Amino acid sequence: MKLHRNIALGIMSALEKTLLEKRNARNTLKKLLKSNPNWGSTDRRIIAKVFYDIVRQKRLFEILTGDENSASNFWNLIGCWMVLNNHMLPKWDEFKDIDDIKIKSKIKTFHNERKYRYSIPDWLDEMGEAEYGENKWEKEMAALNTPADFIIRVNTLKTSTSNLKDQLEKKYNLITHLIPNYPVALRFEKKQSIHRVKEYRDGWFEVQDANSQKIAPWLEPKSGKYYIDACAGAGGKSLHLANLTNDSAKILALDINNAKLKELKKRCYRNNFQSIHIKNVEHGEILKSLDRNADGVLIDAPCSGLGVIKRNPCAKWNITRDRLTEILNMQEKILQTYAPMVKKGGIIVYVTCSILPIENSLQVFKFLNSELGSRFELDSEKTYFSHETGFDGFYCARLIDKM
Repeated sequence: MKLHRNIALGIMSALEKTLLEKRNARNTLKKLLKSNPNWGSTDRRIIAKVFYDIVRQKRLFEILTGDENSASNFWNLIGCWMVLNNHMLPKWDEFKDIDDIKIKSKIKTFHNERKYRYSIPDWLDEMGEAEYGENKWEKEMAALNTPADFIIRVNTLKTSTSNLKDQLEKKYNLITHLIPNYPVALRFEKKQSIHRVKEYRDGWFEVQDANSQKIAPWLEPKSGKYYIDACAGAGGKSLHLANLTNDSAKILALDINNAKLKELKKRCYRNNFQSIHIKNVEHGEILKSLDRNADGVLIDAPCSGLGVIKRNPCAKWNITRDRLTEILNMQEKILQTYAPMVKKGGIIVYVTCSILPIENSLQVFKFLNSELGSRFELDSEKTYFSHETGFDGFYCARLIDKM
């Protein structure tokens, strides 16, 4: 691969925005590619590949280039990627300090240490091993440090899984595969742009990780019932609920992020769903006016995001001990805020895209031992591990109002 300067500058820009300015990696890359329409498909693939590899392996690359205890030198990280992938380094001043022989000689030493092999902060690596043991933590980190598959969920109100699979192949030469035990999921053979696909624009399917597709059924959704999606975001699980209830339940999608709710409105329109009602609850007062007789409340709580570093490796660098403490307090507050909205005999489904027990089973235990939580009992819980499924990591618990 020959590295052109404009390509390297594009990668540099994306790394700076993501790792220094803490912007969303996916959105950063999307804006970068959109603002450079003259880049060809090969250039775009190279940029995405190098960018995500560096974010995913940042700590390893830093130690190999001697930068671990200083501000990131992104030119060094790009140069390290080139060396480790056996590409010729351009004779640029930015790469003058790159010693390819030294890098290759050091790689075996540092690859023997898990914190470098999977580029994990010390404190997080220690916590994970303490919770799960060396063997299980190793397996999970190995799985989470591989890129995510591109997976969609079929809208069965418009088509069947098999029919959509056939249509994608016949009309667009897009090869997908069925996934055992995930009846409405299709895994693309390779990542594709789907915006040209008419069936996508017509709401035949949505992009959604396979394990994420396991969550909405925990509410045991039925037509004619009332459900609250308390932290709806862009609404992937609200849309799934509408699908499961034949668009004939009442689904109240709530969030504080207006941009995400606008995206949910677009998705509802595309799917032609009428049962989803959207409200911004940023100022909190609106919560007092909501009906408190929901058959089920889905709390997809803000979390560390450790379970989704396959697709968002920045989560490893954005989470700190202090930030985790803030998140735990937020989760506790959200549970206390939305639990009263469940009617007698109703269900709370508490979800995170994390595999850390401190955010999951321990958070649920703390809630159940609170005054409000004493109304509920734990019906079941499950952690979806990436090393067991190949997909994102999730935790899910179903709580029943027993009063």
